[in-house]
Amino acid sequence: MMAEIEKRIGRPFFPFIEYKSITLPPMPPIVKDVHNFMDSLRNFNSRETDVILCSPMKSGTNWVHEIVSMLLHRTTEYNSHGELNYCNFECQSDWDRLEKMNSPRFFHTHLPMEYLPRKHVENGYKIIYLNRNPRDRAISQYLFLQGKTGVPPMTWNEFFEKFVVNDTIYGGWFTFTKQFEKARVEKRGTVLPVTFEKLKIETIQTLREIASFLGISVDDSFIKEIADKCAFENLKKNKIDTTVSIHPEGRSTLWRKGIIGDWENWFTVEQNELFEKLYHREMEGYAVDFIYYSPKH
Repeated sequence: MMAEIEKRIGRPFFPFIEYKSITLPPMPPIVKDVHNFMDSLRNFNSRETDVILCSPMKSGTNWVHEIVSMLLHRTTEYNSHGELNYCNFECQSDWDRLEKMNSPRFFHTHLPMEYLPRKHVENGYKIIYLNRNPRDRAISQYLFLQGKTGVPPMTWNEFFEKFVVNDTIYGGWFTFTKQFEKARVEKRGTVLPVTFEKLKIETIQTLREIASFLGISVDDSFIKEIADKCAFENLKKNKIDTTVSIHPEGRSTLWRKGIIGDWENWFTVEQNELFEKLYHREMEGYAVDFIYYSPKH
């Protein structure tokens, strides 16, 4: 598996590709024909047993991918569902391969609700909606993008103006959050909301909620073992990191701190005030709340 990933080392991750009002990282199928790719995704033949994990970039995707993989396969072995890119919609160039996969199939995307497979949403198939407080996510995304093939170097202040205030990557955090919150409230699709912060603070309880949503019976020992195996330092040592392919030297930069509240070390007072105004303007009417500080704060 790693040999295949190593062949992709040096793949560019910038410039982003424009599609309607959003921008997308230059994954090969998107670069080849973004309109055909998006049509193929919307028309994808979902099954009733399919599960789609939907998350903004840098919100705990690899963490939850491993948790769900272990639950679906009833195992605590790492990478039981393969590398993340194997099930990530944006990396798919062979849709026929997905048709041949055994059920239950497990997929992932960073795209907002409007671009999900129509059949999946309309028939109420399962969606895990993962999110993270936008301040910590912004810092994590900034540091993750630094040094990636094709991404121009920039300071945090430059990134804040270009990609936080004017966020269009995958449609932006606000678009993603509002669409999934609206779908959740309107009960469009079968959606389980999970946050990075709750998973961090109430790990066992959140794992039980995910297992129940998936219809999987679990005992205390199994849940506790998954929690241990998927602890930050253990995942860092054992989970396959496909993002090495977009670093020019093939370095792993996926795992950083995995904490709540690091944004305080980056946001200036002025930036925090600006973001607060932006948040209240964008999220007016949406009853959603996030934890911004560690419980030990």
